[in-house]
Amino acid sequence: MNKLPVFNWFIEMGDVLITVETKAVGVDIPLHLRENETVDFILGQVPTPKLTADEEGITAPMRFGGTLHTCRFPWGSIRQMASPTAVMQFSNVPSAETQEAGDRKKGPSKKKGGHLRVVK
Repeated sequence: MNKLPVFNWFIEMGDVLITVETKAVGVDIPLHLRENETVDFILGQVPTPKLTADEEGITAPMRFGGTLHTCRFPWGSIRQMASPTAVMQFSNVPSAETQEAGDRKKGPSKKKGGHLRVVK
């Protein structure tokens, strides 16, 4: 899904709260925030006046404890966008990096058959 038009629609209304998967490929945020699975960020003209959004994602210089950090949020890392009047959630498809890490931990599957079961 192309999230750029959705983001542009939200940003025209004002500030946008985005929920970002911190471990997704290409996410650039301060290290202390990577401890969480997801983190919310408020983007808009006041909190992030030098924000740019393009086909790849969102880039925004932000201050964390007085230190400036240029954050990068690829579209694939954004799980939700919200404003005071609307919320858009995106399917939680694991990022390539997260999926590979999960596959390595699980190892080869010994279970045969599909993931569906009969419920009576």
